[in-house]
Amino acid sequence: MVLNTSHPMIRLRKFIVVGLVLLANTVFGVDAQPLDHVTLQLKWKHQFQFAGYYAAVAQGYYKQAGLDVKLVEGSPDHDPTEEVLAGHADFGVGNSDLLLFRYKGKPVVVLASIFQHSPLILVARAASGAKDLQALHDKKLMMIPSESAEIFAYFKHEGIDPSKLDVRPHTFNIEDFITGKVDAMSAYSTDEPFKLKERGFDFYTFVPRAGGIDFYGDCLFTTEQEIRDHPDRVRAFREASLKGWQYAMDHQAEVVDLILAKYNTQNNTREQYLFEAQQTAELMHPDLIEVGYTNPGRWRHMADTYAEFGMLPQEFDLAGLLYDPYPKPNYARFYWPLVIVSLIAVAALVWLLPLYRLNVQLRRAKESAEAANAAKSRYLAVITHEVRTPLSGIISLMGLLKEEPLAADQQEMLNLVQTTGEEMLRLVNDVLEFSKIEEGRLQLELTTVDVAPFLDGLRQLFESLAREKSLDFQVSLSPEAPRVILTDVLRLKGILRNLLSNAIKFTEKGTVTLEVTARPEPVTSASSGPRWRWSFIVRDTGMGIAPEQYAGLFQPYGQVDAGIARRFGGTGLGLAISHQLAKLLDGELKLKESTAGKGSTFVLEIVTGETLPPEKATKR
Repeated sequence: MVLNTSHPMIRLRKFIVVGLVLLANTVFGVDAQPLDHVTLQLKWKHQFQFAGYYAAVAQGYYKQAGLDVKLVEGSPDHDPTEEVLAGHADFGVGNSDLLLFRYKGKPVVVLASIFQHSPLILVARAASGAKDLQALHDKKLMMIPSESAEIFAYFKHEGIDPSKLDVRPHTFNIEDFITGKVDAMSAYSTDEPFKLKERGFDFYTFVPRAGGIDFYGDCLFTTEQEIRDHPDRVRAFREASLKGWQYAMDHQAEVVDLILAKYNTQNNTREQYLFEAQQTAELMHPDLIEVGYTNPGRWRHMADTYAEFGMLPQEFDLAGLLYDPYPKPNYARFYWPLVIVSLIAVAALVWLLPLYRLNVQLRRAKESAEAANAAKSRYLAVITHEVRTPLSGIISLMGLLKEEPLAADQQEMLNLVQTTGEEMLRLVNDVLEFSKIEEGRLQLELTTVDVAPFLDGLRQLFESLAREKSLDFQVSLSPEAPRVILTDVLRLKGILRNLLSNAIKFTEKGTVTLEVTARPEPVTSASSGPRWRWSFIVRDTGMGIAPEQYAGLFQPYGQVDAGIARRFGGTGLGLAISHQLAKLLDGELKLKESTAGKGSTFVLEIVTGETLPPEKATKR
C-alpha cells in the first residue's frame, strides 16, 4: 500500500506537528544551538571525591551552560595532566604537581582549588611501632612520586632527611600495606582510613598540616590554549562545576545515592561514600570559604616548598598559573580618546575655576551670616533673661499694692501698670523662647498626662475671658481617644494657650471651641510600638484672615496688618513659636480654613508614643 502524502489531511497533520514543535520551542525555551562537547579527566576512579561534577551533570548545570560534559575515570597508568596536555581531555583534576608541569614549560592553568586542604596523609602500620614520624626513618614507605613533595616537606619539618628514607613507588594495592610489604604508605584521608577501620586494622595517621605543610588538593585545571580559543566555554564550565560542588555539599546523601546508581565502578558501600562525603566537607569548608577559592599566597608557599627540595627554582614565577575569571581589560585602545578627554577637562577646569571661587565666597558669606545669627540669638537670650528678673519683681509688687486700701483713680492706675508689666513679661518670655528654638537648645520633657483634667484646666483658664466678651466657649474630647497622652505637657499647653488666646482676642461675638480627637497611627517596621495622632482643633467666629495674608502667618514678628497690632497689641511671635514647638512635638500647626469676617480654624496635630492607663502613668 502506498501512502499518498499529497492528500489534504496528510498535509494538515504535517502542518499541525510542525506548529506544535515550534510552539514547544517558544513556550519551553528549547535552545536550537547544539551543546558543546567537552571532556573532564578525573584523577582516579569514580567516588565522592568528584561529587561536584556528578551533581553538575545530574542537575543540568552543564547543559544550562551549553555543555555536554563527558567524565573519564582516572587510573594509575594515566596521569590526568598528561591526558589534558595531549588533547585527550579539555579539563582535568590535578594536584600540586601542576607547579612542576608549569616549570617544565607545560601551559597548564589552575581554574579552581576545590579542596582547601590536601587530603594527602601518611598511614603507618601499628605493628611497625611507628607512633611518630621519626620512627619511620628506617621503615619501608610507599608513595606516589608526584605527591611525595608534600610528605617530604613534613619529614623535613620534623628533622628527618627525606633523601635517607626508603621510599618505593605506590602500588595502589592496600593489601601490600596490610600484609606488611611496606610499613607506611601515602593515602587520602577521604578513602583509605575507612577501608582500614572497616577491616579492623590498626594504624597511625600522620597529617602534613600538623607540620605547617598546607597544600591545596584536587585542583580543576585546563590549558592556556583552551582559555585562549574558548574563553566563554572555560568560564561557563568553571561556574557550572563550582555550582555542582556547592549542590553536592548541600545534598551529600542525595549525591551518594547518585554515585551508587550511576558511578559505583568500585562497588563501594553507601557507608564508605558517606564517610568520604563527611571528610570532603571538612577539607572544603563550604560553610566558611567560597567553593573553588584560590589564594595566590598559598600557591607561593607550595612553590617554595618544592624549591626546598630542588624541584623548583627559588622564587619560581607563578605568572599565568592561576586563572582569572574576570581579567582586566586592555585599555591601550582608549589612550588617545583619554588624552582628548583630558584636554577637554582642562579647558572645562579653566572655565569652572571662577565659578568655584565665587562659590567659596558665597559659602564664607553664608557661614558669616549664620555666625551673626547665632550671636544675635545669644544676645537676645542674655538681654531677655536680665530684663525678666526685675520685671517679675515689679509685677509681684503691684499685686501686693492692690491689696492695700486705695482710691479709685489710684486703683485704676495700679491695674494699668500691672497689665502693662504682664504684657512686657509675655513679650520677654516669647523672645527668650524663640531664641532657644533658633539655637536648638529647647529640650522636650515627656510626661504622661491625663487628658480630661488637662483640658478642664484650659477650659477654666479661658472660660472667664470668654464670659467677659459674652462668647460661648466649649471644650470637647472624642470618646475613642486614649485617656492618657505622652508628650511635653508644658509645650503643648503653651501652643493651645496661644491659639485659644488669639481666638478669644479676635472674636467679638459667637463661639470659640476646642475639639480634641485621636486615632492610631499605622504600625511600620520602624515603629517601636503603638503610636497615636492627636488633633487639637480651635475654631472661632471672629474676624478671620484674608487669603493674601496666609503667607506671613507663621513668620516671626509678623502681623496680619498694622491696624491689628495697634488695636490688639502683641509681638507677632506667638504663632511662630507655636509653629516651631509643634515640629518639636513631632507634629504640625496649620491654618485649616479662614474667611474674613466669618472666623478661622487652626489645627494642631502631634504624634505620641504608646500611652498607659492613668494609674500606671509615670514621669519619664
